[in-house]
Amino acid sequence: MVSINDSEKWDNLIRVEKLGELLVRFNALKLSQLTDLIEEQSRHPNSKLGELAVSKGLITREELLKYLETQVKEGKVVDESLKEMGHLTTDEKWDRLIQLERLGEILVKKNILKLSQLTEAMDEQLANPGKHLGMVLIEKGLITEEELYESLEWQENQNNVVKDTMKEVNPNFNS
Repeated sequence: MVSINDSEKWDNLIRVEKLGELLVRFNALKLSQLTDLIEEQSRHPNSKLGELAVSKGLITREELLKYLETQVKEGKVVDESLKEMGHLTTDEKWDRLIQLERLGEILVKKNILKLSQLTEAMDEQLANPGKHLGMVLIEKGLITEEELYESLEWQENQNNVVKDTMKEVNPNFNS
């Protein structure tokens, strides 16, 4: 017997149905028709399942729009429920995942700088908006030029990893 742990139960509970699943659930498509559409879609990766269903005459464009609207509404219900329970919504999770680390955060994480030193330098930067944080930190003797350049290089590498991953997950992603 297969055991489903709490994490899997939670994932299933908050998961928004894919369009094909929704079309089968509402009896707009038979499972065999969905399977055929998925096979065709695998041969034409740029095609969208809903568009294929319309082009094959399985559903009308109006029906497609109705089902897409239903899918969006169900996603909003899930997100609202997650918020009520104090959890991050799917969009908030993605926002956090693609958030690029700032120099100060990196310096603190690498134990080059203490949080109190960072906040002090940021206050000074606010008083001198033309100065970059790195220059303020060097002038205050809190970091060396080498530590600044190494941290900036690390930041750029990490940001590139995030951008490349987002492009892989979503080819339409623009940084």
